[in-house]
Amino acid sequence: ELLNTLIEKITVHEAVKGEDGSREQEVEIYYRFIGKID
Repeated sequence: ELLNTLIEKITVHEAVKGEDGSREQEVEIYYRFIGKID
């Protein structure tokens, strides 16, 4: 419940597959009163 209070939204981007078969996916977390932290 504490996390729900602190987090405004979570954005999950499309996964990108690398040439070596690895998979990378960007996740952005936006905090209330602070915004996104890079």
